[in-house]
Amino acid sequence: MATSSESLCFVEAATAKQHGRINDDEYYHHLLAHLAGVTHENDIENANKDDYRLRLYDPFAYLVQRVSKEFRDATDAAPFESIFKAYRIGTYSDVIMQHDNLKAKEARHIRKLLALRALLDKRSDVLLFCLQIGGFEYDEKFKEEANKIRSQEHPETFGVLEASEVCQVNLQGRDHRSAVFDAGGALPVDW
Repeated sequence: MATSSESLCFVEAATAKQHGRINDDEYYHHLLAHLAGVTHENDIENANKDDYRLRLYDPFAYLVQRVSKEFRDATDAAPFESIFKAYRIGTYSDVIMQHDNLKAKEARHIRKLLALRALLDKRSDVLLFCLQIGGFEYDEKFKEEANKIRSQEHPETFGVLEASEVCQVNLQGRDHRSAVFDAGGALPVDW
C-alpha cells in the first residue's frame, strides 16, 4: 500500500472542496486515490470505524471511504477519475464508455459510488444505468438519501427509485407506520 503526504485524506478533501480550496478534479483525485491503495495516517487510525462527520457532510466521500475498505485491488485510480470526469462534464454515453472500460470487480464498486453521486445530484439517467445493472448492496446512507427524494421536486429521480428494487429493499424489515405510531407502537400518538 502506498502512502502519500501529497494527497489529502477523506475529511481533508471534503473540507477543502467545501471551502473552495480544491476543484472537482482535485477532489475526485484525492478521494479515488484511496481505491488504488493510497493511505494516510488518519486512514489507518480510522480503519475499523466509520467517519460520521463525512456521513453527514459529504456522503460521497463517506461512501468512498467505506468502499476503499472493501476494495484495494487497483493500482491506478486514473480509470476511476475518468468515469467521474465523464459524469461531470461528458455525456451519458461517455459515462457508459468509461464504465465499460473497467474490470468487472472495479465496475461493481464504481457503480455503487456512481449511483450515490447520481442520486445526490438527481441525475436520473446515470442513476437508472447503475440500478439496472446493480451488483452492489444498497448501504444505509444510499437508502437514507433515496428516502429524501420527493416526487413533486424530482419526478424523474423519484420514478427511477420507485421502479427499482431500492424501494423493495428499503421497505423490507420495517413495520408499517401504523404499527409504530398507533396505540401500542414504539412511538404512540394520541389521536
